[in-house]
Amino acid sequence: MHDNPHDSLFKLVFSVPEHAAGELRTVLPAEVVSRISWETLRLLPGSFVDEDLTRSHTDLLFSAQVAGHEVLLYLLFEHLSTVEHLVPFRLFCYEARIWQDYLARHPLAKKLPPILPIVLHHSETGWRAETSFEAVLDVAPELRDALRPFLPRFRFMLDDVSHATDGDLRGRAMTALGKLALLCFRA
Repeated sequence: MHDNPHDSLFKLVFSVPEHAAGELRTVLPAEVVSRISWETLRLLPGSFVDEDLTRSHTDLLFSAQVAGHEVLLYLLFEHLSTVEHLVPFRLFCYEARIWQDYLARHPLAKKLPPILPIVLHHSETGWRAETSFEAVLDVAPELRDALRPFLPRFRFMLDDVSHATDGDLRGRAMTALGKLALLCFRA
């Protein structure tokens, strides 16, 4: 377990697929939720967070079948007192590490599984930064259209529980332990 009680609680609760499923169902688009074979949801080993960030970030990687194809669901728990504007870049780096790990385990793969990045955030201020990678690139407006085909693009899903009420969190379709963990994160 981690030194930080938030990390320990996050790992203890959300590393169990049954509890993680409630969080994932809350954040993922309804069209994806309806196509996931929830019985295939499983936790994958490893962490992709940089060592120097382990005091403020914890991560879990799940695999599930979506319409018969493997999809990786990357849940990043971010608990800082401030919002970090380059989280999209950090997620981009983590995704590259996840794909490298995938290729090491599947050396004959010709394609990579999609990764759906999700950030579960809580802080005093709430999330006030971009959620798309493209938005953190410093591109002159007059060049944006010309460069767009050559720039990486993705958006992460954000579950900001910073200002959620107790009623909001209790009303989620999750396990009781999952709801309790979210309530504790806000404290």
